[in-house]
Amino acid sequence: MIGLGSLFASCSDDMDLVIPHATNITFSGLEINERFSHVIPEGGFTVAGMKFNTVKTGNQLAAGFCYSNRSNRSFVWNNDEQSMDSLRYSVWSSKPNTTGTYLVCHAVGQDAYFTLETPKKLDYVLVAHSTWSYLATYYGDSYGTPEYPMANPNVPSKPKGVWYSYVEGGVKYFKAGDYFSVTATGFLGGQQTGAVTFDLVCMRGHNTENPSWNYFVTDWRKMELSALGTVDKVVFTLDSSDKDDNGRMRTPAWFCLDGFQFAE
Repeated sequence: MIGLGSLFASCSDDMDLVIPHATNITFSGLEINERFSHVIPEGGFTVAGMKFNTVKTGNQLAAGFCYSNRSNRSFVWNNDEQSMDSLRYSVWSSKPNTTGTYLVCHAVGQDAYFTLETPKKLDYVLVAHSTWSYLATYYGDSYGTPEYPMANPNVPSKPKGVWYSYVEGGVKYFKAGDYFSVTATGFLGGQQTGAVTFDLVCMRGHNTENPSWNYFVTDWRKMELSALGTVDKVVFTLDSSDKDDNGRMRTPAWFCLDGFQFAE
């Protein structure tokens, strides 16, 4: 297992740690009636001319986007829906999140997309792990053993124990060569304009141009989007080195977005 000191190493000088800039499009205007909660709207939602797709099944986000103000940074005690919601719909950051309301994305197929009322060129967006994806990639299925119980991350006052990621089918903690990446693909008039990829986890040896990079993203980071050009639709997909025998990604397909910046 990677030591805590390696959470974000080697490439930190090459990636900008970001909080939303004054010119960013943020989601603080989206109303959430209580703290540490989230909203999954029916039929999607629109902010600053961007219409975000939402696929809702029951009271869960089946695919696409919702918005949240959760800031959970620990394992949960049970595998019930209420407990798991605090993993799925929470951003992982090294300190309690201060960006206010942000977007949570469940990337399934091609359903995690937004469209623009007027075609524009995007400069960047801020991306981060969901708490679930971070815990699953960093710790795997469990953290601690009955013989060697561990303190819950960020809740050291609680009794030590064995903590579980509760990923159906199992998941592994990441080591050399592993990766977890988000790709944004742009479209204009139904034609693809380009694609860019950002690694939320990049273990040593994965990036061929920078083989020494060895990190887990632990805060909001810039994902450059200018290479997409002028677009009227952007689709987000995820990929991971942790796949089952059928090629299905086992890493939880969740991540977070905030702070969109249009090109001037």
